[in-house]
Amino acid sequence: MKINLGVVKNFVPKQPKLFCEQYWENWAKSGLLKQSKKDCVSLHGHLNGINHHFISRANPADLDKEFFATKITPRKMISRTDFEFKTITPTDQKIVAYRCIGEKPDFFREYSLYKKSLNVKKGDTVVMNEYAYATSDLSYANAYMPNRRGILYEIEIPEGSKVSRTGYGVRNEIVFPRSSRFTCTGTEKIKNDKEEYLLVKLQYIKPKDPFAK
Repeated sequence: MKINLGVVKNFVPKQPKLFCEQYWENWAKSGLLKQSKKDCVSLHGHLNGINHHFISRANPADLDKEFFATKITPRKMISRTDFEFKTITPTDQKIVAYRCIGEKPDFFREYSLYKKSLNVKKGDTVVMNEYAYATSDLSYANAYMPNRRGILYEIEIPEGSKVSRTGYGVRNEIVFPRSSRFTCTGTEKIKNDKEEYLLVKLQYIKPKDPFAK
């Protein structure tokens, strides 16, 4: 058999795809690689509907039932959202946002978590397991503490943070990645004839970027 040595010499074997290339390709094929805006995850407005899975530990079987507003399951909602948070455009300025938690009666399932939150001290690390919502509009945040009793979080979000935001300026609505961490920079008890709540000042801790130099 005659072999063309020139062809053999120039032959370059096909290299297998790198793991990262295959990973991104699989995400694209799955249909989960979708974002309506670079600064906002595509399910921004629906995540509050599945937050009970992280707070009250709902029935795990419900994770695989179609969520009525999205036509996909909570499990797929979580996969899509966690991925999009990694690719979202970082903020280009510092944002101050507010989050209110109304007073919880002792028979509520969330009461133990609420009581624990009342004992936070300066220097503590606060973890919000859900996709936590906040807003730069204080008057809007106050609507979630209707009897003026509970907890008001004042959150400083540093420039360069990967959080989902809609609106503009004081109308911003913020959603943090799940299991976000915050440093408590101070607390103050507010009490008068009309209100009684704990003001907790937090600073968002940006997750470490494994690809940063």
